[in-house]
Amino acid sequence: MKLMIVDDNRQVREGIRYGIEWDKYGFTEVTDYADGAQAARKLTAEKPDIIIADIRMPDMDGLELLEVVRKNLDNCRYILLSAYSEFEYAQKAIRLGADDYILKPVKPDKLIDIVMKNARELSSRIEEQDVYFGIYEKSFLHLLSKGEAIGNEDKLKQLLAYKYGYDITGNLSFLVLVQIERSNGKMLKKPLKEKTITQIKERLMDKGAVFVIQENRLALICQGDSSQMRNLNFQYEIKKAIGEVNEVLLQEGLALTAGISDSLGLKELHTAYQHANDALDRTYYGKSGECILYITGEQSQKAEFPEERQKYYQNRIVDAYLRREQKELHEIFSELSKLAEKERYRKSGMAAFFRHCYLSLLQRGGMESGPEFEKSVIEDAAHFEKSIQEFEEYLKWSLNGERSSGNAEEFSLLIRNICDYMEEHYGEPISVESIGSVFGRTPNYISAKFKKEVGKSFTDYLISLRVQKAVSMLRYTSIPIHEIAAKTGFGSYAYFSRTFHRCTGKSAGAIRKEKQS
Repeated sequence: MKLMIVDDNRQVREGIRYGIEWDKYGFTEVTDYADGAQAARKLTAEKPDIIIADIRMPDMDGLELLEVVRKNLDNCRYILLSAYSEFEYAQKAIRLGADDYILKPVKPDKLIDIVMKNARELSSRIEEQDVYFGIYEKSFLHLLSKGEAIGNEDKLKQLLAYKYGYDITGNLSFLVLVQIERSNGKMLKKPLKEKTITQIKERLMDKGAVFVIQENRLALICQGDSSQMRNLNFQYEIKKAIGEVNEVLLQEGLALTAGISDSLGLKELHTAYQHANDALDRTYYGKSGECILYITGEQSQKAEFPEERQKYYQNRIVDAYLRREQKELHEIFSELSKLAEKERYRKSGMAAFFRHCYLSLLQRGGMESGPEFEKSVIEDAAHFEKSIQEFEEYLKWSLNGERSSGNAEEFSLLIRNICDYMEEHYGEPISVESIGSVFGRTPNYISAKFKKEVGKSFTDYLISLRVQKAVSMLRYTSIPIHEIAAKTGFGSYAYFSRTFHRCTGKSAGAIRKEKQS
C-alpha cells in the first residue's frame, strides 16, 4: 500500500514519515508534502491508498484537498489531523467524506491503530470490488462476443480504471483484436503459458486495457478521438507497438496478428469488436504478424466460396491426382490461388473447401491419410497462402511416395486389410511372420500375394510406410528426431538415419529445416 502525509508543520510531517517503520505494516511507499496544493498535483501519478492530512494549511487546506481526492481517486482512505479546538471542524469534514480523524499531538501507537484500521477496511472494500468487477468483466466480454451493446459505459470506464489502470476520457474508443499464432503461419495447438501471455500484455498495456478474450486471443480497448488525423496517428502507434512485440516474439517462433477497428462510441463497442474481427479475418490472405485496419465497406467485398465452384475445383484436383499429373495439379492450385486472393473468399469457406477436398482425396483418390498433416494444415492453418502451398506439397509428396503401383480399391480384401493393419501398427514390431499370425496365412503366401498385387515386397512397403510417416512428423510437428525414429518403428536411431537417407536422398534434419525456412 501507499501512504501520503500532508502537513505544513515540518516536524509533525517528518515525525510521522520517519518516526514509524511503515514498511513493517505493509506500506511500500511513503511520501510527504507541505501543503494540499502540492499533494493535489501528485494524486494521479502516485495514487495513494491512505492520506493523512492536516486540516489547516496554506494554499489548500485539508477540506479542499479532500474534495480533489474524492473527484480523482475511487479507493483512497482520508484521515484528518486536527487540534482539539478544531474538533467540530473535523466532524464536519467526516460528514463531507473523510474516513477518520486523529487529534494532535499525534501519538505513534494511536496513529498506527487508526491507519491500520483504515487499511483493513480498504482491503475489504477492494476485495468486494475485485469480485464485482470480475463478474462485470465476464459479462462484458460475453456481450461483446454475442455482438450485443454493453449498456452502461460508465461501468466499463470504472472497470478499465480500477482493474487495468486505464482512463478513457470522453466516449470514443478503438478496439484491437490480437491473435497469437506461430510465426510460420500456423495456429497454436495449445494455450500459451500464463507467463508468456502476461509478458505480451505488459508490452501492450501502455496502449490500452488488455483483455484475454479467448484462448491465445487478446483485445485492447484504446482511447479514440473525434479527429480523424489523431485517430490515424494512434492507430499507427498501435501497429508500431505490435511490430516491436513481434520482433521479440519471433525468437520464440511466435507472432501477433491483429485487426484494428475504427473509432466508435463506447456504447458501440460491440460494433467495434465486429469491425476489428473483420479486419483480423482479412489477415488470412496476408502473413503472420500483420496488423490491418478496418475499412468501411470492406466486409461487403468478402464473398462466400460458391459451392458449385468448390465442387469444380475439388473434382479437378481428385481427377489429376488419380492420373498422377503433378504438373496439372500445380496449374490447378495456381489458378485456385489467384482466384481466391482476387475474390477474397471468407476464411471459413476456404477452410471448408480444403477439408472437403482432403476427404474426397481419401475416399475417391485412394490417398493415404496423414494425421499430422490434418492437424497442421487442415485444422490449424491461419493464412491462405500457407494452407494452399502445403496442401499442394502434401499431394506431391503422397504421389512421389509411390506406396502402391495401383489403386488400393483394386486390391483383394486380404491385402487391403493387411495394409490397414500396417497403417495402424507401423510403430510396433511388424514382420511378415507376425502378419501371418494375425491373418491366419503362411508368410510365404502373404509375401507372394503382396508382391503380386502391390508391386513391391512386404518389407519395402513397410519401410516406405514408416519413412513417409517420419517425413510427415518432421514436416508437421516439432517432435524431436530421435523420438520420431522410435515412433515410426525403427529399431535404432542409426538404422533410421541410414534408411531415411536412402529412401529420400536427404537427412531427417534437412527436411525439418526445409519446413522451418
